[in-house]
Amino acid sequence: MGMIANLDGVRHAYGLCFVRAPWAYFTRLALDQQWGDGWERAPYERHAAPPYTDSPEQVLTVAFDGPLYTPDLGYDGKERSVNEINRGETPWLRTQSFVGNAPIHIMAGITLESFVEQVELAGGHVFAPLGWGALRLEPRERAASSDTPTPACGTVKA
Repeated sequence: MGMIANLDGVRHAYGLCFVRAPWAYFTRLALDQQWGDGWERAPYERHAAPPYTDSPEQVLTVAFDGPLYTPDLGYDGKERSVNEINRGETPWLRTQSFVGNAPIHIMAGITLESFVEQVELAGGHVFAPLGWGALRLEPRERAASSDTPTPACGTVKA
């Protein structure tokens, strides 16, 4: 039995900032403003901790599965820090290249909606936390503050 998670209001509000399989972390802050312990040190898989959060709605965490590889699994042989990955030097997740299929690269900053689409395209699934229906998010901090939630755009299978 599957469930559909309503991502209205969060689908574009968050960008991917950290991955430690099976978890993907999304932030409402600009990537250069989001930090965590050891994010400047390589290799990230040994030194980095999940992102700091100063408010309950700053970071969302989802679980994922599927044939996706993290940067530490030999993409280019170079050890990276979270900061380097978040600058776009390598994807957070990728598929292997097979004859006839273009590889999928999931880069830092990708929206939650695009993340769900890319993981499903790779043959995986994204699992949203219970309670998302209670989220009433304001537009990103760049926009003017208001008491109105972000407009609804439909549902995405999660």
